[in-house]
Amino acid sequence: MNRKDFFKKGLARMFDLAQESAADLASGFKEVISEEQPPPLKPAPKKTKTQKPSKETEFLLPQQVKPNRKRKIRNIQSPPGALAETEFLKKCTGCGDCIYACPYSVLFPVFDEKSEKHIPRMDVNLNACMLCKDWPCINACKDEALLPLDAPPKFGQAKGIFEFCINSKTGESTCSNCKTSCPVDGVVSFKGNKPSFSKNCTGCGQCVSACPTFPRAIRIQ
Repeated sequence: MNRKDFFKKGLARMFDLAQESAADLASGFKEVISEEQPPPLKPAPKKTKTQKPSKETEFLLPQQVKPNRKRKIRNIQSPPGALAETEFLKKCTGCGDCIYACPYSVLFPVFDEKSEKHIPRMDVNLNACMLCKDWPCINACKDEALLPLDAPPKFGQAKGIFEFCINSKTGESTCSNCKTSCPVDGVVSFKGNKPSFSKNCTGCGQCVSACPTFPRAIRIQ
């Protein structure tokens, strides 16, 4: 056998081995896939008049899935100086001038389906009203939906949740942020280490924002 024939036979043998290896890999891969692949799901039995579906079948049926209800926005208030709700919705055009005028970004638009307008609202449990002396939100309203105030507005009443209060956890008068932050004198008082809120509370939410705990130990209702 010369050198040329030797290399030809060697190359042919290499190709044969490569083909055999490829075939073995392919068959092995099919076996692995067939072992790991889960059996096909059986279709749910059709519901008949005489046969009631089982609980498992009812759970699988799409018509049994209840649609998600729309979540209602809670704890929202009208801006300072707002008219009574019915009159406010009539007067307010949804221009957003009061929203842009608020220096603390307290107001935000909420779409009202009945009037099809974006009405300005606020949630003092999330962002407190700072009770600005010049009331820029009221002055920005050109439609008289917000009128000048003769007395501080009333957004709600602060209520303490003492189980979340730092003083409750330490057993001492550790924190007095609610009293320090309140813009109205005499609203917040302490009986021992427990804060209480008088009816003169405006519900501005500044005590809520100042509360360092989570969840907050104060809520405006």
